[in-house]
Amino acid sequence: MKAVTVWNPWAWAIAANLKPVENRTRATRHRGEIAIHAGLRWDEAGAWDWRIMEAARSEVPLERDDPRFLFGAVVAVADLVDVTRDASSPWAEPGQVHWLLENVRPLGEPVRCRGWQNVWEVPPEVEAAVLDQLGAAGRPR
Repeated sequence: MKAVTVWNPWAWAIAANLKPVENRTRATRHRGEIAIHAGLRWDEAGAWDWRIMEAARSEVPLERDDPRFLFGAVVAVADLVDVTRDASSPWAEPGQVHWLLENVRPLGEPVRCRGWQNVWEVPPEVEAAVLDQLGAAGRPR
């Protein structure tokens, strides 16, 4: 299983099925299932982003110690269906490559693991724990 590490609060927004676009500086050839890993870093600019505040139904910036945010764990699995530069979504940042996500399945119990840059391969024991949670119903056909 492939994965991508995303900083919070963006990883939270993806896992909550609120953010269908991940903005990157590079494209990827990978399509299909991808684990969403919440990295250890916090994006302060993201905490002030109007889309994040609206998604959280908050009028103030979010804080790192909010219990909704997990760090250093796979928090969801999604289907990466396309990569484009011209997505028409409020989540698509101009000048970035837009990874379009669908069928987001949040994990009830995030699976701790180390993340890496770019698209990376989930360690076998982490993949087994993730797939165990998803079960047959959570897998794409």
